[in-house]
Amino acid sequence: MSTRLYGWLGFVCLILFSGASLYAQVTADASLTGVIKDSSGAVISDAQVKLASAETGAVREARTSAQGEYRFDLVAPGTYDVIVSVPGFQTKVIKNVVLAVGQTVTNNATLEVGQQTQTVTVEATPPLLNAEKTDVSTTVTPREVENLPLVGRDFANLAYLAPGVKIADSYDPTKNRYAILSVNGDNGRDVNVTVNGVDNKDNTVGGPVMQFPLEAIQEFHISTQRFSAENGRSEGAAINVITKAGTNDYHGSLFGYFRNDALDTDEQVPNGTGGSNPEHPGYSRQWFGGSFGGPIKKDKLFAFFAIERERENQELAESGSSFTELSLAKGAGLAAQPSATIPRPFFETRYNGRLDYTINDKNTAYVSYNSQANNSLNDQSDGTGDLTNGNFTKNHLLLANFTLNSIVRAPWSTSLRLDINIGIT
Repeated sequence: MSTRLYGWLGFVCLILFSGASLYAQVTADASLTGVIKDSSGAVISDAQVKLASAETGAVREARTSAQGEYRFDLVAPGTYDVIVSVPGFQTKVIKNVVLAVGQTVTNNATLEVGQQTQTVTVEATPPLLNAEKTDVSTTVTPREVENLPLVGRDFANLAYLAPGVKIADSYDPTKNRYAILSVNGDNGRDVNVTVNGVDNKDNTVGGPVMQFPLEAIQEFHISTQRFSAENGRSEGAAINVITKAGTNDYHGSLFGYFRNDALDTDEQVPNGTGGSNPEHPGYSRQWFGGSFGGPIKKDKLFAFFAIERERENQELAESGSSFTELSLAKGAGLAAQPSATIPRPFFETRYNGRLDYTINDKNTAYVSYNSQANNSLNDQSDGTGDLTNGNFTKNHLLLANFTLNSIVRAPWSTSLRLDINIGIT
């Protein structure tokens, strides 16, 4: 890839996102390393090692060092095949090597003497002990993201699967619908959250700044102790989330959840005299959406899009003698607006779009754009007020990033990544 093209990409992104705030990025990738030996235990140098993705057709190649070691950095999380070949030895294919976000996976191979055209295929087995891991962490797999029930379709609730994580109180009444996490007894303000490596932490009240369509979440990784400085900036925990990308196969999803107050039982509202009265305030909710992804150009350019919409209409019944007292106040000429129920509608749309481009075996790039917009009325009202003391809340949030991953090989082996990250609130 020429220097001119690098400059052009950077210029275009700066023009598109001018005026946005820039954030530092942590890792949103994985690494694979290993040692190649023969059947006697001697290391094999200059062996060809290929890393192939069945999902995107991407293939990367490395050569083992004099110590028989190979390494792949800046690898997109996913499932891969590792192909090892050396003249005079049978070719070995290790199938279904799973690389999760933020992890370094070790996968060694032993080659048998034979013709290179002979192939031995084995299934990858995760090591019982990951020697590269220094943090205390939990990884939520794509299968778990898809199948686990989540209240409010809030991806942050996946953190409760990690030991030491529990619910914390929100300091912001407009965020009571979303998860605020306490880790190892700390409050919810000291958890760092990144999405695709982009900062998504609410520095004021804690937890994520914005939510994403759950259909767009691929993996979720939370480190609760001994995480690296790269993922740090908070003492409580580090949450690293990546979004889905398109593949060579067209795939998608649809979902819908619907609820109506006809299926609800009566509420028991205190009457102010020690008893309660049955009330049946209105409530209905429609939550629906889906996703779609696939190739624009096979093995080169991929797209993915997800969206979800929530429409909730609910009412809060007046408690005790509040309605009677407010009616008397209005009859006395005061500016009261009594109502037996307080309307509390909530409407929200979330969507995510991502475009991935495999430039060549050493350079990849992607653009991700995310939006969350919600409007609500009287979400801070209680059952003792009237329609004059309500409130209106409006949250419209955007998060976008452009990432270019490049592998630079000279007399040494190193990795270079150029990121342009944007957060708009």
